[in-house]
Amino acid sequence: MDGLMCKKRGRPFAEATKTKVSIRLSPEVLDALRATGKGWQTRVDELLRKEMGL
Repeated sequence: MDGLMCKKRGRPFAEATKTKVSIRLSPEVLDALRATGKGWQTRVDELLRKEMGL
């Protein structure tokens, strides 16, 4: 296999990674967030950033 390039597996390295945390939310809030579909955790991050002026 001379001259062949191997692809790296997995997710590409991100410059700005997020930190995994655990928070408690009311069932109603969690249900509403999950009802928005795939990517709800990213939308939570966006909502918090907007509210905090970041």
